Formats: sequence, C-alpha cells, structure tokens
Amino acid sequence: MKILFCTSGLITGRGGIASYAHDFIEAFKAGNEFVVVTNDGYVRKDSDPFEVIRFDMNDFSLNNAKRFMAFISDMNPQLIVNSAFPLLSLITPYIDDEIRVINVAHFVDGKLLMIAGVNANYADMSVVMSTYAENNLRRLYHVGGETRTEVIYNFMPPLCHIDFDIKKRQRPIKIVFPGGNSIAKSTDIICMVLKKLLQTDLEFEFYWLGQTQLPGAKWPFVRTKNIYDCFDKKDKRLKICGPVSREDSKRILSETNIFLLPSRGEGCPITLIEAMRGACIPIVSDARHGSLDIIQDGVCGLVVKQNSVKEIVNKICSIITSPSDYEYIYEASLKRYEELLQYDVWVGNMRRIIYGERHHRKRRQVNIKKYIIDAMYLKLRYFLFWIQARFCFQPYIMLIFRYIRYIYK
Repeated sequence: MKILFCTSGLITGRGGIASYAHDFIEAFKAGNEFVVVTNDGYVRKDSDPFEVIRFDMNDFSLNNAKRFMAFISDMNPQLIVNSAFPLLSLITPYIDDEIRVINVAHFVDGKLLMIAGVNANYADMSVVMSTYAENNLRRLYHVGGETRTEVIYNFMPPLCHIDFDIKKRQRPIKIVFPGGNSIAKSTDIICMVLKKLLQTDLEFEFYWLGQTQLPGAKWPFVRTKNIYDCFDKKDKRLKICGPVSREDSKRILSETNIFLLPSRGEGCPITLIEAMRGACIPIVSDARHGSLDIIQDGVCGLVVKQNSVKEIVNKICSIITSPSDYEYIYEASLKRYEELLQYDVWVGNMRRIIYGERHHRKRRQVNIKKYIIDAMYLKLRYFLFWIQARFCFQPYIMLIFRYIRYIYK
C-alpha cells in the first residue's frame, strides 16, 4: 500500500510529533511504500525507508492548496495520515473519495486538536490520545456520524529487565521533572515545590530535564535568566541537567523513583511512559489531560490538585520518609505500562485502522468559498493563540520566576 504521511516535522528532539512519524513508519514499513511530506528542513538519510517532500503547511493560499492537491493526485496514495499538517486539513474535503485519511490529534485542546478537527468528518478516522481529547474533538468540531474516533495511547518498547529490589532500595531517592521551562507543564509550580524541598534536611536528588532559559533572559539588566537562578546552586541535591541526549534521558527516566508531571495540559506524554516502563511513582495533576487516562490515583500513581504546591510537597516528603508505604506503586505502574502502553498494543490498534474500510462523508469538487472560510478560520485561531502566548503567558512567566527568586519563601 502507498501511504502519504504528512507531518509538521521530522527532525527529532523538537517534540513528540517528529518521533511519532518515525515510529509510525518503522512499525509499518514492511509491505508499504511511504512518502513523507514535512514542513521542516529534514534531510533524508540513506537508511530512511521513505521519500521526503518539503511543503509549506502554513501557506493557505488557494494556489498552494491547488499545488498540494495536484501532488496528491499525481502520487495517488491509498492512505494519507495527517499528523498536525493544517494544509491537509483544509483540502481533505476535495481529495479523491477513494483515498482514506487518518487524522492524528496530538493534544487535548488548542492548535493541535484544531488541526485534527477542521474538516474531520471528511476523514475516515480521528486517532486521539486521551478520552479528554476525544470529548473535545466531538464537542468543539462536531466530529461524529460518518467519522469515527478512537483513543490510542502512545507507546514505548519495553526494557529488558527491571530489578524492583534495587529500585526500592535506591538512596537517595531520585525525583525527575522533564518539563524544562514550559509553563504548560507547571514549571512555576515545580519551582515553588523545589524551593520548599530544599529548605528541608531530606535526602533526595532532583533532576530537572529540558530547556532552562527563561523568557526575557537576553534583555539588558535582567538577572533572572535561568531556572537555576531561583535556587542555591551549591545544594548538591539539585541536578539541573538542561537539555540532554535521548540516551541520557532514557537512562535518567529508567532510574527515577518519583516522576513529576503535574501539567496544566498533556496529550499522552512519552516521558511518563518511559518512566513507567522503568517502574516509578508517577505524580500528575487533576487537570483534564491524557495522563489521567493512564494514572489511577493511589493504584499506579498519585494524582494531586492542580497548582497545589503544598500537596505535591507533602506527597514527596511522605514518599521519602515512609518509602515502604509506596513501594507497591513501582510494580503497579510497570503493570499499567504493560497493559496499555507497550509497542505491541499500539501496533495492534493502529493496524486495525490502517487496513480498515473507508468511512467518511462524501467528498466534493473544490468549493472556493468554503476553502477561503476554513483558511480564514485557521488564520484567525492561529492569531488568537499567538496573542494569548505573547500577552498572557509570556508576561506571566517573566513575572512569576522573579517572584519565586526574590519573594517566595
């Protein structure tokens, strides 16, 4: 089967969408011919089992849309996968009725869900990564009827061996936060949690993974440039690693005791899956996101109230001082991974969709008026997302970390 995989990016290390594309192709390259359309500057390697085409996914002009439709017509694939590629969402109502289209919704709301939602009823299937995303897709974009949706969680291949005795006896206890400087992952809350923990005499190692430079760091006279400026850099319990290699990340996550991800929003986080496959105690927030599909409070992890510094600190202190009370979670989180998040589970679910039957609203000839309305809708929503980020999130981030450094106790 000829498969056209349209993705916003193929260069790994910039987010999960590129990794998803490589994992998808690797899983189904046998017996299929892949052509990848990407928006970034990925350079094809000799070992890549696919052809690469560069196309501007954010050029919504009618001429660019016509060029893309002509490309699809010339290629004549049996299946197209839309992985956060907005131009494909705009033209889906006008491609050949014989071509099956699968949309992948990488997040629970916002821009990535919107890309999967626009014209989703002209696709055959929308793959979502949490029940919350599925509910939003149906509610916000009226996806249903001819189009099906299915929750399929992300995955990781299993580790060779887990020694629970070593994990349970490990001292000092290792705490890992992989959120970098992302406010969506509650970096501000974690900063406050860490300041409280560092005021205690408890033994632990706190690993902070990801980008640590703060907004406004390059402005003149700004002294709070980095996450670690908020803390006593001499405290040996603090391990601010910054961005690390994929291999180092896997090693650290596999060794973690407490995995912190109290995000304000998540799709189906790969880092959570990596930590659980190594057996850990996950702590997530009760904000409505994909992690809540995976973590059952008190069973295979702990769920805390969103933005509650006190509750997170209390949970961590309790684990450090009474570790035996939480040892059962190591095995329970690994079992949960094995049930839901293994490679074989994902492949089996995706295979049913890839080789399924056509199931979409009947497509039509190009309707210029509808295309222009859809394109204007996407541009307007993009602009609103930009306004929100620039004038709400960025000022908040700049202020909150200065507050944490100088005022918060």
